[in-house]
Amino acid sequence: MEKFTKCALITGGTSQLGFELVKCFAQNNWRVHATTRNLKKLTEKHQIPNVTFHQLDLTLEKEISEFINKLSSLEPQIDLLLNNAGFVLSGPFEACSDEQIRRQMDVNFFGTLFTIKALLPKFKSQKNGTIINISSLCGLTTFPMLSVYHASKWALEGFTESLMYELAPFGIRVKLIEPGGIMDNNYQSKIEFAEKDLIEYKQLLDKVHHSNWFPSFTSPEEIANKLVKIAEENSLQLRHRIGEDCELLLNERMENQADEQFLLNTKNRILGN
Repeated sequence: MEKFTKCALITGGTSQLGFELVKCFAQNNWRVHATTRNLKKLTEKHQIPNVTFHQLDLTLEKEISEFINKLSSLEPQIDLLLNNAGFVLSGPFEACSDEQIRRQMDVNFFGTLFTIKALLPKFKSQKNGTIINISSLCGLTTFPMLSVYHASKWALEGFTESLMYELAPFGIRVKLIEPGGIMDNNYQSKIEFAEKDLIEYKQLLDKVHHSNWFPSFTSPEEIANKLVKIAEENSLQLRHRIGEDCELLLNERMENQADEQFLLNTKNRILGN
C-alpha cells in the first residue's frame, strides 16, 4: 500500500455525503480525520484504515478550538480542511423556533468560521493548505420554505469569497463547492422541519417536499470523486458547481437578468401557473 502523504480534516463525516467523502479521500492516499456529533453512533462500517473519527459539536466554539489545537499538535501537517457538516431547516420562517434558527446558523455557518479560524495559524505556518466549504445551489438562488437554510448558505458564500482574497498571499487556497440536489437514502437525515405546525402554509410545504418539481439529483459518490480531484489540483478557481440541476437553474437565472422574471419562473415551477 502506498504511503499516505496528505492529511485531511472533514467535518460531518457520518452523513451520507460526509461518509462518501471520508471513504473517497482515504481510498485516494489521504490520511483522514473526520468529525461527528456522537461517536457512540459509529458502526463497523466506519472502521476504515487510516481514518480517525472525533466527536465534535460545531455549535460550541471552545470545543472547536480545543479540538483543532489538539489535532494540530498531533499532525505535522494538515493539507485540507473540508467543511461538510450541515443540515437543512425547512418550513415557514414564522414557524421556526428561535433555537432552530440559531442552531441552523451555528452548524452551517458559525461552526465553519470558527473551525477555519482555529486552523489558520497552522496553515499560515505551513504556508500551504486548502479550505473547501460545502455550499449549495441554495447559496446562489432560493426556493420557498428554506429561508433560514438559504441565509446560512448565502452567508457562507460571501464569507468564503472575501476570505479567498485574504488568504491567497499565505499560499492558502479557498474553494466553494456548490452542488444541487444530492441523492440521499434517508431523506429525513439532513432535514429538520419547523417546530410549529401552521396550517396556512401546509399546501406550499407539501408542494416543496412532495412533488417532482426539482429537475435532478447527483449521487454522493460522484460528488466525492469530484471533490478529491478539486482538492488535489493547484487551481485557484473559487467556485465549483456540481450537478445538471445546478447548471440548469443557474443558467436560467442568468438568462433572465431581471430577478423578478426568475422569481416568477421559480414560483410557477413549484406552484404551477
